[in-house]
Amino acid sequence: MADDSLPDSAGGRGNADDASGTDGFFGFVAGLYAAAVAAPTVAIAVALGGTTDPGALFFVLLGTAVAAVGGVGLLARHRSLAVRLGSSRWIWAAMALPFGYLGGLVAAGVARGAAVTGPIAGVAVVGVVAGTISSVGLAVAARNRYADAVLADAETLVRFSAPAPERDARLLKRAAAGLLAVSVVGFGVSLAVEFAPLRWFFQLVAPMASGLFGTTTERRVAVTDAGLLVGNAVQRTVRPWSAFESYDVTDEAIVVRRSGWSAWGLLDVRRNPVEVEEVADPEEIAAALGEYLPREQ
Repeated sequence: MADDSLPDSAGGRGNADDASGTDGFFGFVAGLYAAAVAAPTVAIAVALGGTTDPGALFFVLLGTAVAAVGGVGLLARHRSLAVRLGSSRWIWAAMALPFGYLGGLVAAGVARGAAVTGPIAGVAVVGVVAGTISSVGLAVAARNRYADAVLADAETLVRFSAPAPERDARLLKRAAAGLLAVSVVGFGVSLAVEFAPLRWFFQLVAPMASGLFGTTTERRVAVTDAGLLVGNAVQRTVRPWSAFESYDVTDEAIVVRRSGWSAWGLLDVRRNPVEVEEVADPEEIAAALGEYLPREQ
């Protein structure tokens, strides 16, 4: 039943130079994130203290971005850094930093009594969008590399693919629909009050709804002696068995329960046994999980 092969992840070990311990692709991703955060800051500082000429601000953005990608990319290309970042749950905090631009626009608008418009607002919005996208790329790349490191010598007992159970799919679809409704209503309110930063915020809520819906799709799961691997073709996460407290396999769901409290069990790993691929018998999955966790009574 053992199977040492694991599904490849995007940007996995194939991009790393094992001899020198470097990973040029991760360095590039880290450089892009640094550029997305730093370049708008420098451009806004130039706009506030010097010129708001669009051409000048473009070259400030471009020059700062190139310097950040090159400098940070060179420093961050060490594979050990990627593994350390991927081992921390705080890597996702990188997503919060770009929203500082949006918060600054809202605060400035409240202080002035009117929405901030013009080049400064445009640069800030670029910072939010570019920073959010690049932060997700940074977090996913780091988590993938951490999973590679943990599973390098691990034995795989069983692996399978399956979507979320029907119960979870219903909950998440309702939550996604609620977020989408909030986005539409909030966007309409922002138009009515003519407050642009609020409009930009609610435009960002809609993609969050899509992200929730995406969690119901098929996931790859592997039971290994190093921990439980969960992911898809783009990203994967491995957690040690100490992070879980029990498991259960029924006709409705394959459940691996996380330790501690979880609202509606959203932190648990829950898959649909009816649509399991690669493993014909869910009890084979139960037997593998039983090697590391007690079965819930």
